[in-house]
Amino acid sequence: MLTINHNETAALSNKTRKTNSSELAKSIERLSSGLRINGAKDDSAGQAIANRMTANINADSVVARGLDDAISYSQTAEGSLSQVSQLLIRAKSLAIQAANGTMSESDRQSIDNEYQQILAGINDIASQTEIFGQYPLATDSPEMPPVLLGNVEPINTKFPVPGQNYSFNSGVVPLAYIPAGATNITITIDALGQDDDLQLFTRDGKHLVGTPIDGSDPDYTWVSKGITDDASATTKLLTTSNGFASGATYDDSQLITGGATWALNGSDTLSYNGMNISYSGDGDRYEDVAAGEFNDGTNGANRQERITLDNVSEDLIVVVVGNGSFTSNLTWGTLPQPTVTPTVPPKQSRPFDVVTSASFGQQVQSDTIEPTPTDTKSLGLSNTSLISDASVSTAMNALDAALDKVSSYRSTYGAKINRYTSNKTVLAQQNTATQAARSRIQDADYALEASRLARAQILEQGQNAALKIANQTPQAVLSLLNS
Repeated sequence: MLTINHNETAALSNKTRKTNSSELAKSIERLSSGLRINGAKDDSAGQAIANRMTANINADSVVARGLDDAISYSQTAEGSLSQVSQLLIRAKSLAIQAANGTMSESDRQSIDNEYQQILAGINDIASQTEIFGQYPLATDSPEMPPVLLGNVEPINTKFPVPGQNYSFNSGVVPLAYIPAGATNITITIDALGQDDDLQLFTRDGKHLVGTPIDGSDPDYTWVSKGITDDASATTKLLTTSNGFASGATYDDSQLITGGATWALNGSDTLSYNGMNISYSGDGDRYEDVAAGEFNDGTNGANRQERITLDNVSEDLIVVVVGNGSFTSNLTWGTLPQPTVTPTVPPKQSRPFDVVTSASFGQQVQSDTIEPTPTDTKSLGLSNTSLISDASVSTAMNALDAALDKVSSYRSTYGAKINRYTSNKTVLAQQNTATQAARSRIQDADYALEASRLARAQILEQGQNAALKIANQTPQAVLSLLNS
């Protein structure tokens, strides 16, 4: 039936053309992008699988870069440890040389000078080995700077090793302060011939232990420093820079100066603010008056002085007044270490995790590189020397233990490097296989798509010709009307 309002033949031709145009557009899209799956409509299941594979491929690439960084970190640390090993071996040779009985004191001193430089070099390597902002050989427990009272440090910074003698220059400035909370404190000085006197003050200026400043027999050491009364003591000694509280004034109402006879382990005692204190007395004040030796600034047989405290309920200032130099040592039961947190974080080795696998849908796998502190304190070499037979023996044992520790660190880093290299090889193989599998799923088959394109183009040309013929049908109606 011939109609004018509806051309059924043309409508059927258009329907076929639309379907073919969609196939043609799809082939052109795949050929231009190189992908078979350009959207979820193409293959929703295949797209989901390909996305998971892409996530794994990208994750493996990032993990491999992280492993490269971990290998570089380990190689840097191991290289520095190699240098430390060489220094320790040289130090051991020096210790063996110092142990030889033919060495004079000056020879040993020369050997010890080189030994101390080696220890300083080890500390330099430990603090200066840096990569990615990390310090693999730095200490893992850095010492925080001490809290100062004015310019005065806590006493254990001056006496890091209990019972060991340390040398100091004499004067009239505080030696250190004893922090509150300390227990069983014993501080001893040796005046080495000249008179150095041990003094103990509270921060508000109370003179608890020591030698008198004024009175009938003011002590020689105070007088020699121009401190002869309460006023001069307040202005010359009790300053905030010396650790005393602002407004402190001199007060000797509690002062103990020693008992009837000198006794190193205590000739006089004092109980103050819950603290039990004993004092040996100043040996210079027990000498023969008739011989003119009493309080003359030189000690005879009693060169030492000692103060003991059972506990410390408040911060106390230790002052040594005298001339020349003296040695001193400290022992304690409990000794708090007041510290402040520095504004710039100290160099410190820290553990960190290295990601070794991060596959889609699985837990992240990682390995931890532990700290390898190689400073002299961590290696047990602090305060060692080659001066005496005893110190040489101690140093040799410490050097053996330090070399064992460094060798262990090096073997650990070597094992880490081998492990991470193997992980990289596995990741590379996995990455190659996954990319090939993803390609099979989402990449376009160019031969197939090219043939589909040619087919769609041929069909489109035929459909265009058929539509041209179908559109001539209304002309037949006009021919009927003209007849």
